[in-house]
Amino acid sequence: MTTPPLSWLPLPLLSPAERAEDEPASESDDQALDPVQLAALHRGRDAGEAAAAWVRELAGRQNDERHALALEHAAAGIERASHQEVIPGGDGQLAEELRYALAADVLLGATHTGTMPDLAPGERMPLVAVCALAAAMPSCVLGDLPRELTLLSDQLDAATAAGRATTTATGCAG
Repeated sequence: MTTPPLSWLPLPLLSPAERAEDEPASESDDQALDPVQLAALHRGRDAGEAAAAWVRELAGRQNDERHALALEHAAAGIERASHQEVIPGGDGQLAEELRYALAADVLLGATHTGTMPDLAPGERMPLVAVCALAAAMPSCVLGDLPRELTLLSDQLDAATAAGRATTTATGCAG
């Protein structure tokens, strides 16, 4: 019996509901931030959730379970990178398993599968952009967090909108 090549992905990513159970929000965490930082963090989270929802739609269309799994991991990685990994006062580094989950060669290439994911030609670039933008979000804590995170969130929304428009235009939606 052979093991599917992507089954070893070290991605213990949690859904938003599971995260809420494991890590209850602390009111003191939000109170330690100024309102501008807090608004930027909420903006990043919202943009990440919208992008992840689109990537999950792409995952749902895959005939090859390995590609579906890679896209599901990317969606969870987008959510985590745009919210939980943006830690004011943190080191701005993206965890290795997230970097892997968001890597273009894992999502778009035939890495470990010998096949390409089932994506419309116009969906590939927005997918790469969404993953790259999410991967950059944790580093915002090293600079001007509100300005940089808001800019990345705006671009993440634009890339997601471009991907959704292609999905709709090509008739590939769910």
